[in-house]
Amino acid sequence: MKMTEFLDQSADWGDPSLINEMFHEDYMYLRETEMLTRDEFIKHMQEDFAAGKFQSSNRKILYEDDNVVSWEHCVTAPDYTRKVTLTCLKKDGKLWRQIMLYEDL
Repeated sequence: MKMTEFLDQSADWGDPSLINEMFHEDYMYLRETEMLTRDEFIKHMQEDFAAGKFQSSNRKILYEDDNVVSWEHCVTAPDYTRKVTLTCLKKDGKLWRQIMLYEDL
């Protein structure tokens, strides 16, 4: 699955079958001061995005090939809105490592 297809299914970001198709079993997500395992990331997606606590808008692919994808979106939470840029390395056709940068809007 290409990232554009995944982003188009934002209401289902916490769907386990979608996560299994998109995220490598060794997936790691690096945030400001923490690192999330695949299971921790799935929990975050289910509790925050799939449950509607956070909203994603203005999704845009910056670059994608067989090894890397970089994209951005605006994340709106109850107390802030941020432009989030994510860059991911791929392994076996799935997202393998991801790092994030954000700026407050």
